[in-house]
Amino acid sequence: MEINDRKYIQKVFENNFEIGLDDSQIDEQTYEVDKFYDARGIVFLSEWFFDEKVHKYTKIEENFFEKERKIPTQYCFPDSTQKLNKRIQNFHKKEGFYEEGSEIFITEGSTPMIASMILFAKYLGFSEIYSISPLYFNIFKIADLIDIPVRPINTDLTFQDDSINLPPKKSILFLTDPIWSIGRHHSEKIFKKIRKWQKSTKSLVFIDGSFSYTDWYTKDKQSPGRILDPALTFRLICPTKTLCLNGLRFSYLICPSKYRKEISQITSSSIGSSCYFGHMYREKIFKKMTKKEINPIGEFSKERFLQIEKLLKEKSIEYIKPDCGFFMFANLSEYLKKKAPGKYMWLPVKGLDIFNRKYKNFVKLNLIMRESSFNQLVSDLSK
Repeated sequence: MEINDRKYIQKVFENNFEIGLDDSQIDEQTYEVDKFYDARGIVFLSEWFFDEKVHKYTKIEENFFEKERKIPTQYCFPDSTQKLNKRIQNFHKKEGFYEEGSEIFITEGSTPMIASMILFAKYLGFSEIYSISPLYFNIFKIADLIDIPVRPINTDLTFQDDSINLPPKKSILFLTDPIWSIGRHHSEKIFKKIRKWQKSTKSLVFIDGSFSYTDWYTKDKQSPGRILDPALTFRLICPTKTLCLNGLRFSYLICPSKYRKEISQITSSSIGSSCYFGHMYREKIFKKMTKKEINPIGEFSKERFLQIEKLLKEKSIEYIKPDCGFFMFANLSEYLKKKAPGKYMWLPVKGLDIFNRKYKNFVKLNLIMRESSFNQLVSDLSK
């Protein structure tokens, strides 16, 4: 990839929250994007508010959170529930991803652990981070702050194209499972190539799998990244994301045994202790995530997708057909600007046009957006 293209991608993702135009633009100083647009009568298609009806599918009710409580005087450290850590290890051992002596680091959501992994790459002396785009936006932000460049190695989106240019030396590679952007996994061929590359170079891989285990068509809890070398691979999982419990913060990192000390030193400074309320419910949430059933968020997302798929086809609107998670990718921007000018906004996807120009006008669509927003979209697509 040319240096100008890399700089373009970095700029796009460093400014991920700069969305909209003119008076409707929001900058990265706020996460309250949904409220900003709500107040102006604008439907934000990429919103991170969710339809509360989702819990008719998860079957999580208020009594799920009933538990004897105590005054939270003491710290709750990430490693203070070894029983849970053992359950997590056993789950991944059954999945086929296990190394004796590996460690589980529990964190308050994925974002601080992603930042910690970038610090870890710098600590180990890597001068750059190789990546398969699209990456979660905060990777670019933190990498820029500590002056470690991010270098994409893919030439197109990897759910159907396995062309990647892996470096011939020992390196560190970052991947974000593209479930979070287009509702698809990286192809199996990608992981087979990376596994072979790990074997020959002893390279490290970090997988941000925060949206893992949200497949629409299978009860099996098997992430494609499980085939990588567990002695060289760091995997980040987010049980609360898989159950749409975004007000609770619970992610965990599977860390190879060799690097337990380094990750412990970094996370003790970058993450620290846990919130008592979230700490109380992690075992129940993990048990719910790993239950042998089709992921309920995936089930709801699939039903929503089937509602609009017919409309997309009728209007000859291109889209990438999703099969996991709750986001999808569709060529909606020009249609909506013409049929409903000023009514919609969405997250930019400019960084993806480097890989394939046809994605220039594609929109990241949250399939489990609030019902009023979804119904408005269906109405405008029906015109």
